Amino acid sequence: MREIKSFPFKIDQVGESGEFTGYASTFGDVDLGGDIIEKGSFRKTLRESQGRIPILDHHDPTRQIGWNLEAKEDDRGLLVKGLLDFNVRTARERHSLMKMAMQVGGRTGLSIGFRAIKEEPDPKNPLIRRLKEIQLFEYSVVTFPMNPHASVTTVKARQNLLHQFLRQEIGLDKDRTRLALINLKSLLCQTEPEIHSKTSGADLMETFLIHSMKTLLTNLKRY
Repeated sequence: MREIKSFPFKIDQVGESGEFTGYASTFGDVDLGGDIIEKGSFRKTLRESQGRIPILDHHDPTRQIGWNLEAKEDDRGLLVKGLLDFNVRTARERHSLMKMAMQVGGRTGLSIGFRAIKEEPDPKNPLIRRLKEIQLFEYSVVTFPMNPHASVTTVKARQNLLHQFLRQEIGLDKDRTRLALINLKSLLCQTEPEIHSKTSGADLMETFLIHSMKTLLTNLKRY
């Protein structure tokens, strides 16, 4: 199953020719989706790909904007070096925004597309998943570190989106948010309904959130 995971991507350097470096993932911390990425989890996929990973715009496989050239793990996380293709208009636009982010002290969003090969529950908290081996397919430059339109088709992506919505928009504290996600687990695991091919990602997300919030508001009465 393909998953996505988004990060506030702090760029260390952006060059005029389109190259950039920074950390695509960090190790050891519990993220918003309740995962811990362990050091060594990218080792096999980096060896097999030699660090040559497609860079996409918002996880759209028809909109590749460059290639990752080098990637390595250090004590902090996954350090990447990418190169944007200036023959692609979207790549030029992303490059301009990345440079502006550095100038104003902002952060560009980065989201990785991957498959969890080896995982296990944390021994101290079974609700936390420890990722021990990851197959990295691509990473994308996104507008927001937690992007609601970036392939919300997996349970983990739905968890990330609902977590952000409940904390920021509803105003639930950490414990109530965790309980809400546990209560909504069966909903998060539902498959997508049949939709018309012209239905936009935004419309699908709106439908999903409305259905989720109706269920949530009913279940919050138990807390």
